[in-house]
Amino acid sequence: MALTQRDFFNNLASEWDNKVRHDPTKLAEIINLINLSEGASVLDVGCGTGVLVPYIIEKIGYSGRIVGLDIAEKMLERAREKFPERNFPNVDFIVGDIMNYNSQVSFDYIMCYSSFPHFPDKKRSIKKMASLLNPKGKLIICHSESREKINSLHQSLDKSVSSDILPSGMQVSAYMQSAGLKVETVIDDEEKYVIIGNKDLDKS
Repeated sequence: MALTQRDFFNNLASEWDNKVRHDPTKLAEIINLINLSEGASVLDVGCGTGVLVPYIIEKIGYSGRIVGLDIAEKMLERAREKFPERNFPNVDFIVGDIMNYNSQVSFDYIMCYSSFPHFPDKKRSIKKMASLLNPKGKLIICHSESREKINSLHQSLDKSVSSDILPSGMQVSAYMQSAGLKVETVIDDEEKYVIIGNKDLDKS
């Protein structure tokens, strides 16, 4: 029986943090580009084991809030072990797909770090995430590797993820604009990939 995306990530959850390296310098650079504000609310879509949590908390502080969303429950089990509620009362982890996620509150920032290639309907998912942003909120789609490297890696993996491709910065920008976002940053080079869209009040 063929693996699903969820199976693929669940099977790797216990060893994920040892197998997958994220350059701390590049992560810090990406976080600085976003300009997170203290006390902000952040939705981390496809959060995995919580790679971004320490970087986000450093900026938003404990008066801010993080919701980590992921389809793979075993990845979130690892995240909860690393960031237990008793020490991180402002961090929640929820099992779910962004397309089925309903929130009573909206967010100042929505981030997709190292997860966007795995979204089946990228245009609709951007529209959904844009709808969950506060006025002037930001949607950030980012990787600490180049698009070419990400796509090459995925093509070498199990067929459950081998066709999960990261679109060009230009294509993602077009998706953001069609969702009413104003694109303020496009980096699609040999070092990293960062697309930032701002909820344009004139269009909403």
